[in-house]
Amino acid sequence: MQQQSFYENNIPIAISQLRSDNQIPTLCQYFDGGQCRVFKVTFTDGESWAVRVPLFVHHASQDTLIQLLESEARILEELELTGFSWAARLRGCSLTFDNAIGYPFIALTWIPGSQLSWSDEFPTRPLRNKILDQVAVLHTSLIECTKETRGSSLKHFTRIIQNKTRRVRDGLLPGITEQDCSDQMNILSNVLLPELDEAPFAIAHGDLSPQNILIDAQHNVTGIIDWGFSSRVPFQQAACFPRFLHLQNLDIAPSSTLLKDRETYIASVRCQKSPAVASMMIQVLSSENADFQHCFLESIISKGMHRRLARNGWSLSSCAQGSNGKGNENRSRASSSVQDHIFVYCIAGMMMTLAFYIRGRGT
Repeated sequence: MQQQSFYENNIPIAISQLRSDNQIPTLCQYFDGGQCRVFKVTFTDGESWAVRVPLFVHHASQDTLIQLLESEARILEELELTGFSWAARLRGCSLTFDNAIGYPFIALTWIPGSQLSWSDEFPTRPLRNKILDQVAVLHTSLIECTKETRGSSLKHFTRIIQNKTRRVRDGLLPGITEQDCSDQMNILSNVLLPELDEAPFAIAHGDLSPQNILIDAQHNVTGIIDWGFSSRVPFQQAACFPRFLHLQNLDIAPSSTLLKDRETYIASVRCQKSPAVASMMIQVLSSENADFQHCFLESIISKGMHRRLARNGWSLSSCAQGSNGKGNENRSRASSSVQDHIFVYCIAGMMMTLAFYIRGRGT
């Protein structure tokens, strides 16, 4: 896309046109994300909005950029209608370059909080568990609120690979071969869980990483931001671990901290109020080949991941996981550890219930 003029100082005027009283807000500050610069504006009544301007989407046409913003706006509108409470509310948008700031934008309610800081060392275990519990709640809620029957996931992914193969033949995807696509197609049915083939599709955030999770001073999750990569996908993709629980290096086996985090997350999902959704999520999250499944499904869309797995013979490093998603001994032990964690969790609950019962009988 040719360099476009951007008139930052005109943001208050542009935003005033989205309010019924045409009040001009104060432009306070901005933050840079992967695709957008986010401006905070505040009105005299104390209300604040976030204004997302896609300044960093390079090598995309104006039409493509507008379509991306329009898709995000639709997702946010749907989330509000379904009652999902962790996303900002859409306040308006301008899906054109012909406006006061010279760029399309969307305006959202401002979510207070700071970005989550997350590593193997920080936060400590009690706070980690608190955050994992909350993310499990919102993850399950997102699927429950947006689930929709759309048919076979195998057929869905097959169509995408077939379309990709045609683009490879047309020379539109350099670095990817027809043989790559053929190999990917042959592996697909072995990666997907057949019992979930007809499971509903649901909206996935697409980048549930620490910088998109906002928390307050007590580590309560206040909201999820940046829905620019969100879309409705098959259940087996929507139910994958959030990005901050993925392998950060595909050549290295998951750390003991990451395995413990995943155990906690799975146990939290199991305890959610939507038993049908939670049960299906457990099947995906507890899979022996969860890491390969995630990377493989991502490779169907992502050219970078496609090239990475194709170069490695459609497997992860032997350190992390075996060929074609066959887990090694470490992954088997991890899966067993998850089941042990859940078993102990449930037994503890039963013992507490029994203790209360006996105490009641004795009074």
